[in-house]
Amino acid sequence: MNKRVLYIVPGLLVLGVDRLVKMLAQSTFPHVLIPGVLAVVPAQNTGMALGLFQNHSYLILIVSVLLVLFSIRLLRRIRPGGLAAASISMIAGGALGNMIDRVAYGYVIDMFKPLFMNFYIFNIADVGVVVGAILCAVSLRFRPQDWSEA
Repeated sequence: MNKRVLYIVPGLLVLGVDRLVKMLAQSTFPHVLIPGVLAVVPAQNTGMALGLFQNHSYLILIVSVLLVLFSIRLLRRIRPGGLAAASISMIAGGALGNMIDRVAYGYVIDMFKPLFMNFYIFNIADVGVVVGAILCAVSLRFRPQDWSEA
C-alpha cells in the first residue's frame, strides 16, 4: 500500500467522521444509543481530556496546533510506515477535529456519555487521539521496523 495513503487516510477518516457526528449531535436531544452502555448527550467542553484546563481554550488551542505540527513533521521527517504512520495520522486528525471546534466556537462539542461508569463525555476526535496513541505505543513495542522506514 502506498505510504502516503497511510499518512492521510486515517486522519481524514477521524476528522470527517468527527465533523459529521458533531453536526448531527448538535441537532439532537439526549438519547440512549445502547441501554446501560452509551448515550448521546450533546455538551460544550471548554477543557481538554479528562476535564483538565477548563476555560483555558487558548492554551489548549496552542497545544493542539503544536501536536498537529509535530505530527506532520514526524510523518515527513521520519517517514514511518504501516501502523506507525496510521497512528500518527489518527492523532493528528483527532487534534485537528477538536481544534476546529475551538477556533469556531471557543469550545469542543462532546456527545458520547458512558452509562456503565462515571466518566467524561467525549467525541470521535477524542477516540481518534486515544486509539492513535495506543496504536503508536503498540507499533513502537511490536513493530519497530515501521519507525525505521525512510
